[in-house]
Amino acid sequence: MLSCVKSRLAGNKLFVLFAIALLPLCIYGQTEIKKLSLNEAVEIGLKNNPEVRSAIENISASKGRFWSGISLPQPEVGVSYEYAPVNSSLSNYSEKTLSVSQSFEFPSNYFLKGSKFNKEEEIAVYKLNLTERSVINQVKTSYYKVLAKQYQVKSAEENLLISEDFFKKAEIRQNVGEGTNLERLTAKVQYTEARNNLEVAKNELTTSFAELNYSLGYGKQSYELNFALTDTLVFVDHAINIEQIYKSLEETNPQIKIAELKYGIASVEKGLAWSSLLPNINLAYFKQTRDGDTGFYGASFGISVPLWFMFDQRGKIQEAVANQSISESELQLTKNEIALKIKSAFTDHENNLKQVKLYANDILPQAEEIYRTAIKSYDAGEITYIEFLQAKQTLINAKNNYINVLYNYNRSIFTLEEIVGKSFINE
Repeated sequence: MLSCVKSRLAGNKLFVLFAIALLPLCIYGQTEIKKLSLNEAVEIGLKNNPEVRSAIENISASKGRFWSGISLPQPEVGVSYEYAPVNSSLSNYSEKTLSVSQSFEFPSNYFLKGSKFNKEEEIAVYKLNLTERSVINQVKTSYYKVLAKQYQVKSAEENLLISEDFFKKAEIRQNVGEGTNLERLTAKVQYTEARNNLEVAKNELTTSFAELNYSLGYGKQSYELNFALTDTLVFVDHAINIEQIYKSLEETNPQIKIAELKYGIASVEKGLAWSSLLPNINLAYFKQTRDGDTGFYGASFGISVPLWFMFDQRGKIQEAVANQSISESELQLTKNEIALKIKSAFTDHENNLKQVKLYANDILPQAEEIYRTAIKSYDAGEITYIEFLQAKQTLINAKNNYINVLYNYNRSIFTLEEIVGKSFINE
């Protein structure tokens, strides 16, 4: 009996030890942070975005419109009973006719319609591309914004540690008679402000993560997901040339391609309007029975005559010619608008590029040198805390401004990518 009890106790101990060993693994599994690269974020955003899915379905719908648009009208099948005596049933007919007839437009119209629907399908493809470029811009911008806010949180944390350290030093200096009460109060204010700045930075980071979740196509239930972003916010000069952009613009910009295709459709519709002067054709076949003899058949051929061309066809042609002129003007307007957007976006990019280089090569190194010198001088008692504080604030502002201009620089590239219709940064 005692051995059984000991065995049970031993078994319980093993179970407890196993549970204790397994618990950290369970906890780790529940709090696992998902790594996310920029390429993965773009893929997820394109996969989950409802507008992209709608644009894909629109391509499928345009393919369906092609087949229905070039289809012939439904044939007509009929049967007639004639010459039946009065006050008798139709079975006493003298003549019975079975007929099959098919009408269709002039053959060239179907080629023109096919061309029109093919262009509409191409428009749907370019609209998908336009939507994808917009989504990619949103994903990249929100991804880099999170990176920027993470750097700012890290900077705020470092500032808080420094402020806390000097607040403690200021208290000690005052207690031993080496520092003033003004110095201690100033250090305390800076410490409190540093704590507040850290909270603000954390809140902004939370908002940035929410924006990233939204751009990835996740709903409210996914806002608590933790992402470890694997890319970094670094400066890379992509040497973007505006002249090369202009040369390839009409081949890469989806809006220009859509406007060109719409102009092409207007030209096709103008051709269809002129083709309305051509006759429609009707063919029919008859099989007849007369007085019990089934050996009769017949056929007919007919064409429509555009007798009222002065009204119907003339109006269609006039409208089509006007629509073609309108689409031509809209094409030129689209090209002008895109050229203006490119110029504006490129100017913004060039300005941000200069700012990044200025901070990276001049302002940031100088601010770091000023801060290193101020630390040594303050520890040696050569400068006051107020002077040290100015040096520290100069470095903090320089770092934060550098992060902001670096983020703006990358954002300007993403804007250019969306307008041009191609990537300068590998996805």
